[in-house]
Amino acid sequence: MEIKYRQIVLRDMAQRDIDDWIRWYNVETEWGDWDAPDEALEPVDPEKYRAEMEEQLKKPREGMRTFFELDTAAGDHIGMVTSYAIDEAFHWMSWKDARASGTFSYTLGLDICDSRFWGKGLGTQALAAFVKYFLDNGIEVLCLQTWSGNARMIRTAQKVGFRECGRISGNRNIRGGVYDSLTFRLDTEAFRRYLLEENLWELGLSCVDTVLADYDRRPAFFQEEALRAYSEGYPISRRSPLERLVIWGCCLTGVRERYQKMGIPYAVVQDTFSDISFRAERYQRKTGRPGLSKEDVIWFRHISNCHIFKLGALQFQLFHMVYLDLEGCGEDYMTFPREVKKRLPPDSPVLNVHIPEKADLSPQSVTASFREAARFFPRYFPDHGAKAFLCYSWLLYPQMKALLPENSNILAFAQRFQIIGQVSDPYGSDAVRRIYGKRFRRKEEYPRDTVLQRNALGHFRKLGMACGLIEIT
Repeated sequence: MEIKYRQIVLRDMAQRDIDDWIRWYNVETEWGDWDAPDEALEPVDPEKYRAEMEEQLKKPREGMRTFFELDTAAGDHIGMVTSYAIDEAFHWMSWKDARASGTFSYTLGLDICDSRFWGKGLGTQALAAFVKYFLDNGIEVLCLQTWSGNARMIRTAQKVGFRECGRISGNRNIRGGVYDSLTFRLDTEAFRRYLLEENLWELGLSCVDTVLADYDRRPAFFQEEALRAYSEGYPISRRSPLERLVIWGCCLTGVRERYQKMGIPYAVVQDTFSDISFRAERYQRKTGRPGLSKEDVIWFRHISNCHIFKLGALQFQLFHMVYLDLEGCGEDYMTFPREVKKRLPPDSPVLNVHIPEKADLSPQSVTASFREAARFFPRYFPDHGAKAFLCYSWLLYPQMKALLPENSNILAFAQRFQIIGQVSDPYGSDAVRRIYGKRFRRKEEYPRDTVLQRNALGHFRKLGMACGLIEIT
């Protein structure tokens, strides 16, 4: 079993871990100064320990796990998370006795044994992932025990949502000092709020406090709305702008989990989610208040269903060919050459290319993005077998040549594609919105900050939409 969460991985033990544990028990033992430090860390006999662990690895591993190895997303083995049973008086129980009694609490533990990885927030992520594992399996009564001198563990537990529920004063004698034994119990509502807050900070939003304040008024409502946000009819689109943003903050944990379960690298997930940050900040700049537009949350369905990925400058969507003509969409929007439709029939697998606002369209950046996509999709989606890159965009419209200099990055981007369909737009609806941000009542109100803004003004009839292909051979 393997659980990927942000920048860490929880997984079952493997033979390659044995040497690390021998080293951590016998040589690099500093971690033991914090994990039950009043109980001396016992060294192990390497050969005996190896034999015992290899026997353990032969046993089938089924059902609930009580132990996982801890890796970074980069593959560094750095420690473990574990659990044990305690009774109602917070005393340790064997698993045999605990299951026989039926009245026990799972108590979680965490050790980052490689000190190079201390202080990087990985322990918090590991504990959150372990908590989520138990909650996802229907176990909500979770505890954690430590001692009053372990400030880092206490901060981690409290941040994730554990609250102190038991203290035995002065019963731990550690390195010449006297400390208390502490027991914490998980507040599941605090944990869910922690996940939301972490999602918001990770998005880099400037309105975190406003979003959390709105969430705190109706936490159960928002958690429920997140579960059904993209069910039939997209209920999220019927909520207020601020509610949409709160709901998406709640959605993000599950969406990230789905991406990471597919093996998508954390850096790609983060780049993909940057579209949420961009649109939320754009909405706030335009309206003066935090939120998400209806159009934005409908667009985010592609993120919710894990079909879109930002690779460098561009976004690429798992897609199947649709021709916007009578046959393809029921409207005579564009006309497409018969030989193209024969070569690439409707419903053929393709990668739909999207150009984010303010994307770097320099030839080097675009080339790097396509090269990354050419490596990425065969690796992570080998069954898709895309036949071409597809792009429907106003940027590809051939008459754009009259509005831009020859060395324009937009023209260089368009020239990569075989234009197979086009349609003029006398009002330049989509293009005007993209070029100027919105339509204005008077010509004098339009911005003139870029060459395209200046050249397109008064020439909206040269704007339109085109469909282009880059066939994958």
